Amino acid sequence: MAETWGFPIALDLFFAGLAAGAFCLSVFAGRKKGEGFEALSRAGAFLAPASIVFGLAMLTLDLMSRERFWYTLSVFNVTSPMSMGAWLLTLFALVSVAYGLCRLPGPVLSRVPVAGGAVARRRAVCLRVLGTAGVPLALAVSVYTGVLLSVSSLPFWRNGALPALFCSSAMTTGFAGGALAALRTGAPEAMERPLLWLRSAYRVLLSCCLAFALLFTVLAFLNTQRGDPCRLFTGWTGALWWAGVVGLGILLPLALMADGERTGRRRLAAAFWLVLAGGFLLRLVIVFAGQA
Repeated sequence: MAETWGFPIALDLFFAGLAAGAFCLSVFAGRKKGEGFEALSRAGAFLAPASIVFGLAMLTLDLMSRERFWYTLSVFNVTSPMSMGAWLLTLFALVSVAYGLCRLPGPVLSRVPVAGGAVARRRAVCLRVLGTAGVPLALAVSVYTGVLLSVSSLPFWRNGALPALFCSSAMTTGFAGGALAALRTGAPEAMERPLLWLRSAYRVLLSCCLAFALLFTVLAFLNTQRGDPCRLFTGWTGALWWAGVVGLGILLPLALMADGERTGRRRLAAAFWLVLAGGFLLRLVIVFAGQA
């Protein structure tokens, strides 16, 4: 990599993953019946485009000029991860915005210029088509953020576990963001079943995230050159990795969600916030440790 990546890139990677996970949450929850699942699906549908647009803004900021971003879009180079990523992010942004518009209330959607009325009459079909097309794009975006780093020349980033780690983290953070938004908008009694569903999903998602984080750590340690201490065991990056990413971001939320039927809304909300914090620290540590 020819230039130094800073805080905006960490934000871009985080919000791209958040958008991908929120979109998948919206599609999966939208296939279930009930007011609570509808609130969960609507929250994910609105969070996804907002997050991906913010992530693109951070990417443009890091490039230091809008012209450089548009130039990247003007070139379709299958051998360039940056070119393919820019196209992938833009396509996913368009699909997520269209999907979010379809989730608007009927009276509001019907007043959208050009096609709002037609879409409102065929909302179910539009949501099904956009959801089917968008989930593969969302998964590709979540994996791409890890692939972009893993193909670099920096030894710390050349780690085969990084794409899977970023993908699993994207799902956990996106689900958490959508769940927190739904908890603020949905009726408490309607959210009981969705919260049970989320808790079951998180037992799998967080376990996968933990497994990939440990695998990434092992491979990072094995990949370090002789005399070069692994950055996940020393300094501020090591402290943030174990205390922030693994401890607060994975293990503690997993413990909070493993308490059977006694897990309350506040406890789950705290777990969701911890997941979001851990997901951001994950990107922050990897971006800065890789360039140290």
